[in-house]
Amino acid sequence: MITVGPEVEQIATAVAGLLERDPHTVPDLELLNTTEELLRLRRQIDAVIAGQLQVIDTRDASVSECGRQTRGWLVEELLLGTEDANRYLTVARALPTRPTIGDALAEARISLDHARVIVTAVHKAPAEIRDVVEKELVKAAEVVDPSALARFARGLTARLSGDDPEATALRKHESRWVRMSETFDGMHAIDGMLDPASAATLKAAITPLLTKAGTEDTRTSGQRFADGLVTLAEHAMAAGGLPEQGGEKPQVIVTIGWDALKADLDAALDDPGLLPAAVVTMNGIDITPKTARMIACDAGIIPAVLGGEGEVLDLGRKTPTWSPAQRRALRLEDKGCRWPGCQAPLERCRIHHCIFWSRGGHTKTKVGVHVCGFHHWLVHHTNWRISKDEHGRIRVWRE
Repeated sequence: MITVGPEVEQIATAVAGLLERDPHTVPDLELLNTTEELLRLRRQIDAVIAGQLQVIDTRDASVSECGRQTRGWLVEELLLGTEDANRYLTVARALPTRPTIGDALAEARISLDHARVIVTAVHKAPAEIRDVVEKELVKAAEVVDPSALARFARGLTARLSGDDPEATALRKHESRWVRMSETFDGMHAIDGMLDPASAATLKAAITPLLTKAGTEDTRTSGQRFADGLVTLAEHAMAAGGLPEQGGEKPQVIVTIGWDALKADLDAALDDPGLLPAAVVTMNGIDITPKTARMIACDAGIIPAVLGGEGEVLDLGRKTPTWSPAQRRALRLEDKGCRWPGCQAPLERCRIHHCIFWSRGGHTKTKVGVHVCGFHHWLVHHTNWRISKDEHGRIRVWRE
């Protein structure tokens, strides 16, 4: 049986009562006041947790009882995220020497995020003025959010330490890094750090690509950011300004096995059992036939037909699917993504065959339509469809 004090039992009972109450039955003003009070109480509970973690860490209680260091106990046993565990421990370990921070947190004048920013900044300040820095940052934390406080604290500690701004900027620039690694299931993980100037450049370029594309766009913010990075890469490749590699411009090569080519690829899409496994690759990475067909809609592709032993039987010349004249005509006609409700400009669109090329469609302007990257993916990977009649009117529907 888990042993907790009576105070914690009272809190648990109160929380259970709140969970049983339907917020839809609560008047607006009471709902606002209750939420505000709960957020204030959460700050105080964070103060209690930080205080107890300070004792647990000092006594090595988690080591003696669970065989794990405090951080490991929080992450591995209590399933806190690493960032949450670090935030608690940074504040907890500072409490004995930074009572002003502890008092402000216990009185709910600042949050745990504020407290961590202050602790970090105080440690970077010269020893003789740390108490002053702590008090001033606590005052600032009472009126600004943690992000604004962090910006102020960084500037303050830089000035107090006498760092040359240019040297600081150079140090940050030299600390930049980005890594992309393949996971066991073929996904790719991207992580890294950017200096402020580089981050500002990326934000300026990608921000216009992060807006939702309509009511059917259910992507998360993270998914939109991922798609935005890919769109930036596509624009860079299409612009033709990237350095050559091996004497050629950067390019995407889609490879389809001979057996899959001889079979009706579209029929195989309807019946996956007809399609041999892993017969389609893009630059050596396995992709699905649907993805290959989407790329082929409006991209410069080198089609490589492989024989049974993998030898190249036919290597087509890299050419755009749509002619320059067709592209000009469709740009004049479309102005942007034609999906109803989508405001994506032409710069974020590609031309889609309303009748799929792989299903006998032709590259004619009367069946071509500009759609943004998200809606292009939608028609190739889901049951959404788009068509254009002889008058240029657009219709979208689900099959």
